[in-house]
Amino acid sequence: MGATRRLTRSSFTRLIAQGSTSLRKGDLDLALRLFESALGQARHGGDPEKVNKALGHISTCHLEMGEYEKASKGLREIILRSTDDETICGASYNISIALRRQGKYQKAFLYAKRAFDRSRALGNISWMARCHNLIGNIYLVQSHLDKALKQYQKALALRFKEPELNQFSIAILKDNIGYCQLLQGRYDEGIRSVREALDLVTALGSKKCICECAHDLSFGYMQLRQLDQAEVYGIQALEIAEAEGYKEIIKNCYYLLGEINYLKGDEQKRDFYFYRLQEMYPHLPFLRDFLCAFDVSKIIALRFPQ
Repeated sequence: MGATRRLTRSSFTRLIAQGSTSLRKGDLDLALRLFESALGQARHGGDPEKVNKALGHISTCHLEMGEYEKASKGLREIILRSTDDETICGASYNISIALRRQGKYQKAFLYAKRAFDRSRALGNISWMARCHNLIGNIYLVQSHLDKALKQYQKALALRFKEPELNQFSIAILKDNIGYCQLLQGRYDEGIRSVREALDLVTALGSKKCICECAHDLSFGYMQLRQLDQAEVYGIQALEIAEAEGYKEIIKNCYYLLGEINYLKGDEQKRDFYFYRLQEMYPHLPFLRDFLCAFDVSKIIALRFPQ
């Protein structure tokens, strides 16, 4: 019996680790299968805290897939029933992300603060950094760019204090910092930060992060009117997004590439991308005409940072 439980614990840990690696690489379907296998093992072993932990990881997959209601399902119950501070921190963190993506920013901030308080009680540098990044993301989508940048910088400073550098998280933060700088109109600084992030994630092989960095570089180069460069990165981001099913980035790339070709004077390509974007918003029949008339790239945050 003891040997069986030891094997189950070892297998559970391995499945969670493999799922986390797949998640970082953007292999969402594989990550979900691994986490669901871990959940089955935890239930079979009768370990409620491992069940909670596996459900938290499954929630993260659904967040990445854009399934926000599914992602938050059951997390509040985990917060109420769990006795593990890290599990509670993770559940609060994921609820905050789901609420942010649904535009419920005040509630998202409250759960982010709850997650941060737990992380500080744990003395866990990694979780504290993640929570600073999350709070920065909430500020960014509300266009509080200075506050967002300060949170990202706090998170990055914490990441450099970790015993082993987490290159993946550092790359995400450099991209977020760069994107925030781009929105502030600090294009040269922003592009430099994003290019540093792209070098890191290319070495790590994270498709999602490579896609987002390429998207951000396309946006930055478009603002500098270096349109050929902007189009190259926009096409790179779109190809990855379509291959991997990153729906939000696909929409953003259609917009960026339409705007880039509008600025280049290529009406055929402009209409190709704007009509593809129009198809994704059938309830907005005049979207293409509106985008042809107005440049909204400087007044909206095109994407939700990680």
